[in-house]
Amino acid sequence: MACSHPDTQANFENVKAVVVATLGIKDRADGLVPESELLGNLPELDSLAVVELLIALQDRFGIEIEDDEVVGDIFETLGQLTAFIDAKVR
Repeated sequence: MACSHPDTQANFENVKAVVVATLGIKDRADGLVPESELLGNLPELDSLAVVELLIALQDRFGIEIEDDEVVGDIFETLGQLTAFIDAKVR
């Protein structure tokens, strides 16, 4: 995912900050890019962490995420998660 649009770049940085804070991975934050794989790559991202992350994202962006919207694909990469949030805030 290219983050060339200013809003998208800002959303990426905000999503990244929520992921880093929720998962407690500040030591790896600098290496996170849109192509960074989440599910299966971050051991901290277990089922409980997914729920905590969704709650944190809802709070940060003022959005509502419905249960049926939560599919594994949105957690494949940080860019995909950002694209999902971008679609919710527009």
